[in-house]
Amino acid sequence: MHDLTQDRPTTVSAAAPDPDPDEVLRVCADLIAAPSENPGGDEEAAAAVVERYLGSSGFHIRRVYARPGRPNVLATLDRGPGPRLILQAHLDTKPAGPPAAWSGDPFTARVTDGLMYGLGACDTKGGLAAMLVAADRLARRSDWQGQLEVQGVADEEDGSALGAEFLLAEGLLIADAAVVSEPTGALPSPAQLGNAWAEVTIRTPGAHAGTPWKGIDAVEVARRYVAVLERLLREMPTDPAFPHHPRLNVGHLMAPGHPGTLSSSCMLRCDIRVLPHQRHATVMDLYDRAAREVADPPAGVSLHVGPYQGGGCESHAIAVDHPLLLAFDAAAQALGVPSGRCSFAGGSDARYFARAGTPAVVHGPGDLDRAHAPDEFVPISELRLAARQIELVAADFLQSPGRYPPGRQI
Repeated sequence: MHDLTQDRPTTVSAAAPDPDPDEVLRVCADLIAAPSENPGGDEEAAAAVVERYLGSSGFHIRRVYARPGRPNVLATLDRGPGPRLILQAHLDTKPAGPPAAWSGDPFTARVTDGLMYGLGACDTKGGLAAMLVAADRLARRSDWQGQLEVQGVADEEDGSALGAEFLLAEGLLIADAAVVSEPTGALPSPAQLGNAWAEVTIRTPGAHAGTPWKGIDAVEVARRYVAVLERLLREMPTDPAFPHHPRLNVGHLMAPGHPGTLSSSCMLRCDIRVLPHQRHATVMDLYDRAAREVADPPAGVSLHVGPYQGGGCESHAIAVDHPLLLAFDAAAQALGVPSGRCSFAGGSDARYFARAGTPAVVHGPGDLDRAHAPDEFVPISELRLAARQIELVAADFLQSPGRYPPGRQI
């Protein structure tokens, strides 16, 4: 990594007016018109939009594939020695679902009452459009040095194995800092929850429902297990940034059998979000602790705990005074908008940057509540704001090599 030292400047000039406030709307509309549903589709058309837009701005464009048809497009502008900053957004969207659920064609952008509608407008083609416009404007500026890379990645909506996780394995997520686009209302999020996913299998001696004293109901054991696990969670430290966590979510419960029998088996798939500064392994251990407390081998009651779909991921956070966050503060001041932080509650590919040792901030236009829903939309004001923010943040971070401390995770 680049050796970044010395203090940041304390004065910020007002930003110049946006030369073309509708440019980000046109780019977002082009991305919405490029289907990239996942699962069930591919990202080729969306990757082509990125290539066309930044290829004419002097960026070096390349594609890397974990699987044919599933591109990750990397657009790099190298200005010599200096920090390396990555701007990353995923190309894919959730499937559109039934057309009748939408007020219009999900692949045709519509603007109504200050909102842009379309599949992916919020999650996260609006954020990608803001990054592309910011990168194009940065290419026209001469007041920064170092390396700027825009990454449009595949497969975020279905686990990221073909996208950010693949780039991590290829060593392509190493940088001084990164901005990962997700809908945060155009506020930077310095922390992200991890998740601990477990599959718990319960086995008991079943019985006829008419003679319940002759057996043990696996569903009743599951209820006791959940109660013990919730008690253990109440004993865990909390975090004011995520006041509704930690909590247990049982997303799947299955007890095959007949109403006339006591179930002899039950399976639960559970989620507990991992708070910043917690370890994933510590939270996973709670599942085992609860299982040991509830199990009764002499009575034939056994519980087996295993990871579900890999077991989830670590949380991450960066220092509240990290230069990238301070650059967001400076951008807010220059644009005359309130500065602040948010706590992004969803999942994002920022977790892979954390594993690479790259400090990452989650940021983008839109509201998470509008993602993965018919008539998805993004506020036009936030689209425009996000494009300006990213331009100023990147220029600030890359402007004067030597003034930033090394990126650090906490």
